[in-house]
Amino acid sequence: MAKLLLLYSSPHFTLAGRRTFTSLLLSKPHDSLSLPQSAIRRRRLTVPSSPHSPLDYGFRRGNLSVNAFDSSDETKTGEKGKDDDKEKTEEAEESKTATAKKTNVDYPRGDFEFREIGAWTRFLVKLRMLIAYPWERVRKGSVLTMKLRGQVSDQLKSRFSSGLSLPQICENFVKASYDPRISGIYLHIDSLACGWGKVEEIRRHILDFKKSGKVIVAYTPTCREKEYYLACACSEIYAPPSAYFSLYGLTIQASFLGGLFEKVGIQPEVQRIGKYKSAGDQLTRKTMSEENCEMLTALLDDIYGNWLEKVSSETGKKREDLENFINEGVYKVERLKDEGLITGILYDDEVDL
Repeated sequence: MAKLLLLYSSPHFTLAGRRTFTSLLLSKPHDSLSLPQSAIRRRRLTVPSSPHSPLDYGFRRGNLSVNAFDSSDETKTGEKGKDDDKEKTEEAEESKTATAKKTNVDYPRGDFEFREIGAWTRFLVKLRMLIAYPWERVRKGSVLTMKLRGQVSDQLKSRFSSGLSLPQICENFVKASYDPRISGIYLHIDSLACGWGKVEEIRRHILDFKKSGKVIVAYTPTCREKEYYLACACSEIYAPPSAYFSLYGLTIQASFLGGLFEKVGIQPEVQRIGKYKSAGDQLTRKTMSEENCEMLTALLDDIYGNWLEKVSSETGKKREDLENFINEGVYKVERLKDEGLITGILYDDEVDL
């Protein structure tokens, strides 16, 4: 192992003495100057000055400082750094592998997965029907009739609430899919007064019910975009001869009271932050602002595009053909049947499941 020695001589160390000591170090290592393998970083070596010493050439006794560096320490330091880099690389690879495993995990999406009804469940249903009252019994092969009309509430229906309840509607679809006595659903859809979010939730449960293999038939005496959006998800669509269809696209109406307040001498004070904040426009403006029009137009384009995509996929028509048909403003039921948008024209009592 090579040793690096840095020498420092005393001011009284003459040139001849320096040369002699240098030749001594370059020769075969002496026992008194040999350093162990695990040398200390810094040592002090004292060279005595005596008459019998080969280094005594007329100079006084001096102290010689020797700094010894073991090259093995540097090698170990380099190897340690390489090991640290290798460990960091392995940790990074492990973290990437763990991240990849996490991304491949199938998290629950909340989709409906129908499971076949077992023999034990069928036996329990039959046993319950035997001990039930006559007016509570339901025969096997019965059809569940559901009516969707008017407002749909987000809360559970109680004695004092009016209208339909969205949780109960969804629960009825799930129960009907698992009830062995129910063979299908007759869905009577009339004018709805609810938002697109509730309509989308009902439509999702209609599609989930169809996974059970049971039939669902829609009957629409009055049909607009929301009603037909639900009806096209069913297996069949029927309408009476006097049905009113108004598939003209989506529109938004807004009323502004700025002119009225100006006539009666009222000046509303509205603090507006941002050009797209249009909550106070109804009180201060007479017409719709450009920013509000831009925002509502983008919202309508998104809803209408989704409507066209879902309806075209269910009816088997191209999106361009369906859009052109709606732009024509067709409202006759016969034309809808000819185009294949409804199954047939029948009265309510003529529909047979």
